Amino acid sequence: MGDSKTSPDRTDRLHPLQRAVWRALEPYRKRRINVAFSGGNDSTALLSVLSSLREPFGLQVRALHVDHNWAEESSTWKTHCENFCLRLDIPFESFTLKWSNDSGLRSNPGKFCEARAREQRYQWFSSVCGIEDLLITAHHLEDQGETLFLRLMRGSAVRGLGAMRPAQRLYGMMVLRPLLEVPKQRLQEWVAEHNLEIVFDGSNLEEAYDRNFVRRRVFPILQARWPNTGHALARSAGYFQEVQSILDGVAAEDLAACTLSGPKNVLWDLGSICKLKLLQLDRPRALNVLRYWVDTNGLHVPSERALREFVRQLDSDSQSASPVLSAGVASFRCYRDRIFLVPEPLLNEQAPSEGQVWQGPELSVRGPDIAVTTRSTDALGLNAELFRQGTVELRWRRGQQTVKPIGRGHHRRSLRKLLQESDLPPWQRERIPLVFINGRFAAMPQVVVDESCTAGSDEAAIEIQIHDLRKEAWTKNGPL
Repeated sequence: MGDSKTSPDRTDRLHPLQRAVWRALEPYRKRRINVAFSGGNDSTALLSVLSSLREPFGLQVRALHVDHNWAEESSTWKTHCENFCLRLDIPFESFTLKWSNDSGLRSNPGKFCEARAREQRYQWFSSVCGIEDLLITAHHLEDQGETLFLRLMRGSAVRGLGAMRPAQRLYGMMVLRPLLEVPKQRLQEWVAEHNLEIVFDGSNLEEAYDRNFVRRRVFPILQARWPNTGHALARSAGYFQEVQSILDGVAAEDLAACTLSGPKNVLWDLGSICKLKLLQLDRPRALNVLRYWVDTNGLHVPSERALREFVRQLDSDSQSASPVLSAGVASFRCYRDRIFLVPEPLLNEQAPSEGQVWQGPELSVRGPDIAVTTRSTDALGLNAELFRQGTVELRWRRGQQTVKPIGRGHHRRSLRKLLQESDLPPWQRERIPLVFINGRFAAMPQVVVDESCTAGSDEAAIEIQIHDLRKEAWTKNGPL
């Protein structure tokens, strides 16, 4: 027999709205479900539906409420949402958005305010959701049509014209939108049938917000002429998603063909590709590769104008062209014949200007976002006794250090020149400290060791390892 939780006789008895939600959730039913809950009509209907599915399908449901803090009554809405969840016996958590100038933002809402609110909202969702959790939103059919229309007005590419995906990884979370094919009217009917109390956010009437303007001014005109506007736009968004899936297949092949093999860098990044191979592709395919590379890492795809300008600079006559392009919490950077996708710092801090004495088994350094440790090695390495007995210091300020690399002849060489000859990108060099023992340069971890500090054949040897804290944060939380 099959799983009793998914047998036809159980799902056939569901209300159409319950069935739509369960159909989206079934593959993820063992994960914790976090519902973005505002207290409005749509999210109230969604949370109520999920509450009704908890017992028969064994779901774990939690409500997440964001107080946008741009209306005086927002704290009252938070209380309403908390009480609503208390009656349903659903765990509830809330967060209040932070504004540098609350009064100004409340009286002058607009594009900047919308974007900033969304960024803070999703960052908080990501911070409270585990890596296996789901975030469920109540976006419905009309929301999908509005999103497509807005993106058309912004001149979005095919990926943007696909509007909202039913399932998508954002900010390190799996986000599900089970109601994208459900009209708003059906959600209103559910709320009325179950006599559910909802809150009304007056900001939904403020036409300074693009979406409110489209909803209140544009769509009534379109629907008066074409009553099926919402369904038609949502259907077109689905077609764009199908086209994008084909483009993604092409991009995956092109990205693999452009990816460089060889030794990995000392510090972590999101990969590198050959600039020449990328530029051998025709322009649309090159742009498609960059969009795909960013999107598959959960990053914000740059604007079309920015992407095209970046590729134009790559293709300029200057052999030393090193343009940089931001993709949210990572950026494209160039070094020699390679293009890298590099995560940004965890915090906006610089490397320490002064040296740091290293005591203990491990030292973490903010700014460069690294941890340094040691381990024993059978290969040539630092003299373990010298390291234990000496004063070990990490420095980031580079001077005129010279080094005599192990097995590289009898002459000392400029460390600066040695690094210039290496394949180590400049932004990685800046994060790797210089190790001094008793005031004398000893090593640049995982790059070079000075022969004067090397263990002899009968002496214990260690190597200094660098752990990239950005990788650990990314693995745990995704791109924030």
